[in-house]
Amino acid sequence: MWTSARSDSRRPRRRYSGSVSARTPRSFVEELPELLKKRGLSLRQLAQLADLNPSHLSRVLRRADYKTPSGELARRIAIALDLPHDYFPEYRESVVRERIESDDELRDELYERFTGTGDESTG
Repeated sequence: MWTSARSDSRRPRRRYSGSVSARTPRSFVEELPELLKKRGLSLRQLAQLADLNPSHLSRVLRRADYKTPSGELARRIAIALDLPHDYFPEYRESVVRERIESDDELRDELYERFTGTGDESTG
């Protein structure tokens, strides 16, 4: 059940007291419309809560101009909805991608594991 705890009259904060999965496997563009509907929020209201441009958020949801949600955008939306910051897979993917890009050894280890090329001799 959702309750509204207002810290000021302009920006209602919603606190979720029901059960929500700690993380969703569904993509941001699949999950967000359902979350908005369940919470009775408009896209514009959510953009205001997350301090985002509503037009940008709309383009991301419509996948207009090849817009995709960044990890940071997914994190900000999750926080605005009082969900765990890593609720959306796009955020989790961005963390993994950043780690792999900054660690050559990890990148190569994962590559070898995924392709099965780690134990082959080059002869």
